Amino acid sequence: MAVFKHYCMSFSLAFLAAATLLQLAGNAAASATAVDLCKVSDFQDLCRSVTKGATDPTKATELSITALLSETTHVREVAKSLGKSQELDVCNEEIDDAIDKVNGALQFLKSHDISGLNNHLSAVLTDFVTCDDAYEETGKKSPFAKIAKTAKEMASNCLALASQIH
Repeated sequence: MAVFKHYCMSFSLAFLAAATLLQLAGNAAASATAVDLCKVSDFQDLCRSVTKGATDPTKATELSITALLSETTHVREVAKSLGKSQELDVCNEEIDDAIDKVNGALQFLKSHDISGLNNHLSAVLTDFVTCDDAYEETGKKSPFAKIAKTAKEMASNCLALASQIH
């Protein structure tokens, strides 16, 4: 009887070990095949922090655009607190325009109009560059280079994610 208990205990432990190994192997295989949509972006760490592991390109793009909207709204708040100047007036207009275009990009994403989505996201980047150019043309250093850095990177990531929607 003691021998039988010993064999039952050994069999149970072997079965438990085998089941654990199969579970670990399954998890490793799932991790190895997981889609990393951010690998095509220029700012991969930022992309991954925003998309939170989403594997569907449409969902990842939506998360990224929503984060871009939040960041661009923050840039607008900072811009409005900087005072008054011709350059700031240009930047405030461009940032307001960028917010409109980010909202438009969300609408194009929801209607699956990829061309409109890409056009609006590209225009967001152009709005930020136009703001920087307003300062460059006057020889002044743009305070937006630092303020809008993350928003520009997010817009670039949005374009990279959108390119994966089929």
